Amino acid sequence: MSTHRFSAMGCEVVVGGATAAEVVAVERLFEALEASLSRFRPDSDLERLNRSPAEASIVSPLLATALDDALRAAEATRGICDPTIAASLDAAGYDRTFAEIRRAELRDPVPAGRWREVRLSGLLVRRPVGLRVDLNGVVKGRAVDDALALLEGDGFVSAGGDLATRGELVVALPGGDTVTLHAGALATSGVTSRSWERADGGRAHHLIDPASGTPATPRWECVTVCAASCLAADVAAKTAFLLGDDGPGWLESRGLQGRFVSDEGLVFAGAWPASAEKAVCI
Repeated sequence: MSTHRFSAMGCEVVVGGATAAEVVAVERLFEALEASLSRFRPDSDLERLNRSPAEASIVSPLLATALDDALRAAEATRGICDPTIAASLDAAGYDRTFAEIRRAELRDPVPAGRWREVRLSGLLVRRPVGLRVDLNGVVKGRAVDDALALLEGDGFVSAGGDLATRGELVVALPGGDTVTLHAGALATSGVTSRSWERADGGRAHHLIDPASGTPATPRWECVTVCAASCLAADVAAKTAFLLGDDGPGWLESRGLQGRFVSDEGLVFAGAWPASAEKAVCI
């Protein structure tokens, strides 16, 4: 299967099984989403909303769709995946692209948990003036799903730990082993690659505890989840990571398969076989 690679959303995107025209369409999709939804582009639709002095704003269809995804994720996870963490991320030092962070001075934490104050009706968004939104928790997963839909035949799309496939694909997993994915998606959430040095010598990362507004104390190095869509897998992986010891049970209660990596070894949830070198997800 032929593959094509390019950079977008701060990571490498890999497309497999696409025609030349489909590759162009996938690149344009990622470019459009990044231009519209990046927190680090002052001219993005998202930042225009975040800076708006009005409580009610008309937004673009791309922003409305992403915000709808984020609010649904917040509802489904009881606020664990919270789009109102933008100020929390800034306070933790994630106020520029990850590639630009060298060493960050942490500011006073800003608790989140205000997602219920954001209302979406079609293209109309209402939120308290000054309440800023971050959509990184849903944008990449949705981008992978939409990119795969642009491929007519079997193929896959991968973007920085998020992957969706149509057709059998063997995927390497963090910490070793592989998984054979026949259809559907995998997403991994963790702090190994997305962390930075704090000015006081510690480490900070992008996975925020909404209640405190600070980077969560990690129980796991990373969590990988298999689901029907990359968006669903991404939201579930982040939620299971933030839930700590309760993460495996949370996945199992929702019929999802998960793989948890920690210093103590591997923990599995759902039907993911703990004893196999190659697990099979469908």
